[in-house]
Amino acid sequence: MLMLYLLLALLLVSCAEQEEAVPACLQVEVVGPDCQTGWYVLQILDANGTGEQRSNQYIGQLQSGFVTTDNLPEELRQSGKIVSLSLERNTEYGPRCTAISTMFPPVRVKMVCLVE
Repeated sequence: MLMLYLLLALLLVSCAEQEEAVPACLQVEVVGPDCQTGWYVLQILDANGTGEQRSNQYIGQLQSGFVTTDNLPEELRQSGKIVSLSLERNTEYGPRCTAISTMFPPVRVKMVCLVE
């Protein structure tokens, strides 16, 4: 029984040391400001949603279309700018817009991969 506990403890420690998987990088275009100050609309340009495949990455739920974010780095907040970003869904909060605005899924920028 003691051996079982030792093996489980070893497994737990080895799993805890693994890096967190980050979403794959997607090519996006900065469309412009969204309806609430500080939020920016992005268009995902990867038509097939495959992104750049590397180990320890996943595609996630974002495959195409438009999304909005509130943590786009200041230097990337220019309409028409093409960048490669690692994005994940933001299920905690989103912009507060009037009923006549188009609502896009909120995301968080996890990492800037490449700026063109």
